Amino acid sequence: MRGNRSAAGRTEAGFSLAELLVVVAIIGVIVLAMLPAFGNFQRSWRTRSQADDMLAKIRGVRQMAITMRQELTITFTPATASFTYYHPIKKVNETVAMQRNITMTANPTSSFAPVFRTNGSIVNASTPSASAPTANYVEISAVINGTRTDRYRFGFSAAGQVTFTVSH
Repeated sequence: MRGNRSAAGRTEAGFSLAELLVVVAIIGVIVLAMLPAFGNFQRSWRTRSQADDMLAKIRGVRQMAITMRQELTITFTPATASFTYYHPIKKVNETVAMQRNITMTANPTSSFAPVFRTNGSIVNASTPSASAPTANYVEISAVINGTRTDRYRFGFSAAGQVTFTVSH
């Protein structure tokens, strides 16, 4: 900082143009260094958000089956990366499509259709594990960057529990 004397004898302080340009350049370098990390964060956040929404819909269908006393089926279709269920209140079939960067896989590979019963149990259910890797499941995944893929695997227990496991 420099001090300049004015006519009244006071010192005026301020930054020179060169000092301001150096600060702006440093901020620019920091922002450029953070952009790739922000892109990864955004892709990861979108994938997690899609998984959370999917889990909420699945649990909502189970709750509607119990409340409405009507068996309801969710059909997961990996070929179109979507799932469909009958909404008994709206009386329409609702289809939820995944975002375009998300891949859906299921075992069996063509489609997986668990049935939610009126007592909360699930028919055609399974819980995938290391000891039973061929069990029925639904998984959504997205490539975050060249070395990281986020995966969310949904399991369905016969007792009606719907869970998902996360791997990066």
